[in-house]
Amino acid sequence: MSDAPSPNDAPAPDDSLPLFGRVRTEPRSHAVALVAALGVGVALATVHWLGLIAAGALASLVAPTVRRGVAYALGAGIIALAAFAVGLGSAAAAVPGMRPVVYLTVGAGLALPLFGSLARAVVS
Repeated sequence: MSDAPSPNDAPAPDDSLPLFGRVRTEPRSHAVALVAALGVGVALATVHWLGLIAAGALASLVAPTVRRGVAYALGAGIIALAAFAVGLGSAAAAVPGMRPVVYLTVGAGLALPLFGSLARAVVS
């Protein structure tokens, strides 16, 4: 019998890392934190437009790098826009005729979470 670790052995979590360090490095806690951040952020965005900034900040804070944080924030904006489109329901047929408002909605839905992702660069 060999004492060599088998390939199926998962590494033990490193308790010496701070919370953000564990969330950014451990796959399971990273996935849980990302889903929670997106859920809370999109829920806040349904209440007020500042929730879009919070969604981008929360999503980017769990990212391991600043570049990935920007991508997560963009994803949060896309998810918020998709939730908004689903919320329109049957009124979505009238959306193409409302061009200036649609431009503002899509622009804010993508730009505000990106602005919130600056939190990841500050916290690093």
